[in-house]
Amino acid sequence: MKFSKFFSNLQEKSWYRKFLNPVLEEIENGSDLLDIGTGAGKMLEILSHEKNVKCVGTDTSTDMLEEAREKLKTHSVKLHLTPAGEPLPFEKNSFNYITICSVLFHLKNEEIDKLLEDSLQLLKEHGKIIVLTPTGNENVFKLTKHYFSTKNLGIYIWYNATKRKAKLWTNNKYLQKYAIKNKLTYESQIVMKGFAQMEIINKN
Repeated sequence: MKFSKFFSNLQEKSWYRKFLNPVLEEIENGSDLLDIGTGAGKMLEILSHEKNVKCVGTDTSTDMLEEAREKLKTHSVKLHLTPAGEPLPFEKNSFNYITICSVLFHLKNEEIDKLLEDSLQLLKEHGKIIVLTPTGNENVFKLTKHYFSTKNLGIYIWYNATKRKAKLWTNNKYLQKYAIKNKLTYESQIVMKGFAQMEIINKN
């Protein structure tokens, strides 16, 4: 099984919806949204169906976008392949929200800065960049207490696969430092029983 198919299946489990919920709750009905690193497209599927959001997704992986197209074939969602390091192919001031889930903690600092710089240009006035990342904190016992189910076993793979890099991201507070340096409004919230963090940068 390709990783893209495995990840697409993982997104259908109940725990993954709980991971996404804090971001979903931030998005207003009928808004314009770009999801960077959209993967298999689960968040776009939910937003386009439940909140009538005009969704655009981009990813560096052809395989992931194939899964997303299958998942979104009955939805009016636009998907774009954007090679790593290439400029995002969208007009300035196009989106109310840009979401980046489980992406930044995999990137080098200069790649993060470039992606955030591009994202800020694509936001409309008072738009928001919403970043969702595992924290790498807590432990397997707490994970089991809150999320164990024979249908949720993939959460253990997710936790172990992301733990090291996620913990470094959480402890480094890179996004907060970026916001301070660039005089942007920043807020953060620990979510999903401590297993994830949502960070928001507001375009002034």
